[in-house]
This record gives sequence, C-alpha cells and structure tokens, in this order.
Amino acid sequence: MASVMANITEIFSSLQGEGPHTGEPMTFVRFAGCALNCRWCDTEAAIKTDPTCRVETPPRSARFVEIQNPVSIKELNGQLAFFTDPAISITGGEPLEQVSFLEKWLPTVPEGKRILLETNGILHRELDLISKRIDIVSMDIKLPSSTGKRPCWDEHAKFISDSLRSGKEFYIKIVITSDTSTKDIQEAIKLISSSNRFIPVILQPASFTPRFTQGISSDAVESFARLCNSWLPNVTIMKQAHKELGIL
Repeated sequence: MASVMANITEIFSSLQGEGPHTGEPMTFVRFAGCALNCRWCDTEAAIKTDPTCRVETPPRSARFVEIQNPVSIKELNGQLAFFTDPAISITGGEPLEQVSFLEKWLPTVPEGKRILLETNGILHRELDLISKRIDIVSMDIKLPSSTGKRPCWDEHAKFISDSLRSGKEFYIKIVITSDTSTKDIQEAIKLISSSNRFIPVILQPASFTPRFTQGISSDAVESFARLCNSWLPNVTIMKQAHKELGIL
C-alpha cells in the first residue's frame, strides 16, 4: 500500500459550489492531471503535475502549507485527519486518471464520510473499479463546441450507463459558453434521454478565468434551458456558487 502514490494539487475545506449539493461543507481533494484541458477550466493549476501539494492548515483558514508530491496513502490520510467535514469531494483535474491510487485509498477512508466524485465522464472502466466506494457521481458532459476539444459522445454514453447501473446518486453537469451550439445541446439531450430522461441535469454558464473571458448571454442560457426542458424534466441553471461567494 505504501508504494501507491498520487499527485495531488491541493486539499482544503469549503462549501460545495456546484450541483445539487451546493452549500454543503466538504473537504476537497484535488488530484492533478487531466487529458482534456478544456479552455474554460477554472482549475488550470490541476492540469499539470507540480512538485508540491498545498494543504489548508488549519481547515477553513485559507492558509496553506506545502507537502511533497507524489503523496502516499498514509500521508494523505494523515492530512485529512484534521478535516471534519461530513463529505469528501474527489475532484481535479481528472481523479480517475489516478484510479490505481483511488482503488487502494478509498477503502481506508473512515466510515461515515460520504464520497463525491467529480469527473469529466469519460473513463467508465476506471469508474467501475471504484464505484462501490463512491456515494455520489457528478459527471460532466463535454460539449465539443464549448470545450474546443474532440467529441466524447461514445465515452459519455458508456459512463452514463455504468453510473446508472451502479445505483449511486448521479447527476450531470453541462458547462455552456458563448460558443455552445444548439446541435451539441440536442445531442446531449438525445444521449441523456436514451438512458434515463429523469437524470438531474445542471446547465452551468462558464465562469471567467484568466484565460477564458467569453461570457454567455442570459437569453442564450434561457434558450438552452427551454430546449432541454422540452425533453428532460429535471434541468436546473446554476452558476458556480463558490465563485459568486468568493470562497475556495
């Protein structure tokens, strides 16, 4: 077990800022590395691997100390012992890119801690390896017109199917930008409807970042919401609450 290591960007305590669990206190473990690198990503620092991981010390202080990467299971659990939030958000980057670590680490998390996985919804085989240890799956559908990257429809379809089969709480987040096309929204609707039209769906207008400043108009957001609501009964528009509140 001690030989299994992970590259982690940061560990901190805050309120969940996205999806149906917005406002709930959580400890965030942000894993480094993501193959997609979407142009509106608000955690650019987590795209690459850094030699150190910053840890909020003490929790909720917004003060950080640095530890060395990669981090062992023993080291991670030692740091998490100071965090008392009822839930842990495994985020990134893309955590499933380090699934070998997750397989070994998750069984060591204290009982009673709820685990929320935030993922780009592509690595369905990796999800299968740890789904028994996850309580909530927060999946992104990556619209190619929004991300500027290749389409991931086939991977997303398999990920949705595997998530539903796991029986865990499951919802989908779709980031929309001024470049988002109606065609991509229609394809996402088709994808979701073919699996389960009652899956909760969050339409999330992209937040500004240092490298992304293309806002989306309220008219465009409402238009996409109306289109989704014509086929899907559980669609909500939600901005990133932590950005609105100015918290971690």
